[in-house]
Amino acid sequence: MKYLILDKKQRITRNRITYANQRIIDELNKKNIPHTLAYFDELEFEFQNGETLVKVKGEDIRKYSHIILRGHDLQNEMEYHFKRYIVEHIDQHNINNPKNRILVQNAESIKILPYYNKIALALFCSQNSIPYFDTYFRTDGKYLEPRDMLNTYPLIIKDYLGANRIEKISGEDKIKKNVFKVDTHKGYKQKYLKDLDLSKMFIQELSDSDMDMRLFVKNGEVVGGWTRHQSQCFMTVSKGIYSMYNKPEDRYKNLARNVARILKADFIAIDIMDMRGEPLLQEISLHPGFNAYETKIEGEPINIAEAIITSFSN
Repeated sequence: MKYLILDKKQRITRNRITYANQRIIDELNKKNIPHTLAYFDELEFEFQNGETLVKVKGEDIRKYSHIILRGHDLQNEMEYHFKRYIVEHIDQHNINNPKNRILVQNAESIKILPYYNKIALALFCSQNSIPYFDTYFRTDGKYLEPRDMLNTYPLIIKDYLGANRIEKISGEDKIKKNVFKVDTHKGYKQKYLKDLDLSKMFIQELSDSDMDMRLFVKNGEVVGGWTRHQSQCFMTVSKGIYSMYNKPEDRYKNLARNVARILKADFIAIDIMDMRGEPLLQEISLHPGFNAYETKIEGEPINIAEAIITSFSN
């Protein structure tokens, strides 16, 4: 048994191991499981004589028994495609070698989601009757046109890919979300938003709740989670107030379980917000972080890293 953890390079602290990766490595060490941490810029793809070879750090990726696909650069869609290539390559290996199967975490989910962006998520929800926020995207970015579907303020406007920007704050680079609240048509001219290409943005109805939540789902069952209340602005992520939420209400638990079931996910995080008293899907993550869950919340967290490395489907 040998694990591969494959992740993106961080935009600011490129050479530092992330909290999640370090925690996963710690759990693998506890179990005496050998492992390698690698990044997407360490991959090679070779196609010769009708054969495919994928290398990581110069070695055949098929030397690993378990592959954990962590984050990919949201601004570089190629990295998500790399995940798909790996999944398809390992699928073929498993067909040819049924007694020497390699497990790739969330392989089925990646095949179900050919693209990893916000419009793809909205389409997935529409196709599978998953409750989701009313969303509008136009390729020319002219959201002030009177024929817009969502013309009732306030609303939010988000980056199509979910990509973030870097701001210089007190001399340090900080990652900030490209998510903005628009209260009137003049809101499109607010700081930072006015400099962005709106053809790469979409608009969405604004939740009437001041709270969101993240539920972690392992093999179809909710194993833990948190709630987060607004404290400074409409975005709960901005200094939000966290609370442990390992035993959610059935209406939230059932939504999270249903999404995980449809995606055939081994391990996934489901973000939920209420709208008009009903829970709606906000985001999904096939490679969730869990620093906040383990470090910002009073109470006893479940061991997310251990859940990740034991969630593989056979």
